[in-house]
Amino acid sequence: MKKLRKSSFLGLCPGCSVENYSQYIRDNLEFMKNAGFEAAGIGLRTLATKPSTEWQPIIEQALQDAAELDIPIIDCHLPFFGERLNQDPAFAEISVKQIYAGIDMAKVLGVKHSVLHPNAYTVAVRNFNEEKIYDQVMAHLSPIAEYAAKLGVGIAIENTRLVPGILQSHRYCQDPEELCKVADALGFDVCWDFGHANIAGCKQSEALAYIGKRLKAVHVNDNNGANDDHTAPFMGNVNWVDAMHGLALAEFEGPLNYELTTSRVPAEFRKEYAKYLVAAADQLMEYIV
Repeated sequence: MKKLRKSSFLGLCPGCSVENYSQYIRDNLEFMKNAGFEAAGIGLRTLATKPSTEWQPIIEQALQDAAELDIPIIDCHLPFFGERLNQDPAFAEISVKQIYAGIDMAKVLGVKHSVLHPNAYTVAVRNFNEEKIYDQVMAHLSPIAEYAAKLGVGIAIENTRLVPGILQSHRYCQDPEELCKVADALGFDVCWDFGHANIAGCKQSEALAYIGKRLKAVHVNDNNGANDDHTAPFMGNVNWVDAMHGLALAEFEGPLNYELTTSRVPAEFRKEYAKYLVAAADQLMEYIV
């Protein structure tokens, strides 16, 4: 069995309120540590709406708490936005400022790879213009790449998923070739979301073999191939044996990081749910061959 660190984004802790964000982070870290997780990830979208005078003490306290509890924060997700980026210049300007703020936070956190979505959206295959969408994605991401490089913050660009409602559709960067084209052009690494790939209909082992050493982050979640449900492994139809074989082909070094929707899990079951996630991660690692 290949041993990878077991990690999850925050949000597993029952009854934790974001009204006091520092306490929210600490409570989640403590809950995860007690459940058997070895590392944590943090989404930065909420904090990125705050001025640096507000988010900086929260991030610094998070680092202290993570060190005290011995559960390092090793992943972060930069703010992400949808199709409106290409329709509303004012919104695009605001969104980029929030992404820059997220990169500033990633610098303070010292994470190696900050995950970022490309600004691609689902279109009917008959309307798919690869060159046009590539240019849009690059125009949006190029200044972000420059800013991150200036601060020494690594970016991992994430594979996209289809949004239901359009038959015979495509979303740029759902395929590993498109994803790696953007990553290579900008000096980014790659984050692979197994749930997104399942919706896109990817053969995950082949996709991950193509991505290879570019792969520096993963988002572990399951679904039934239609909606981005973010459920626990083995609760959907992701072929985890094939997906984990892909990690072996890519020579992935970890961590195995969960990105889950926990709002539907009753507070009374959260401890058992967290224990299940730790056990599921151990089982997934058995498949990394």
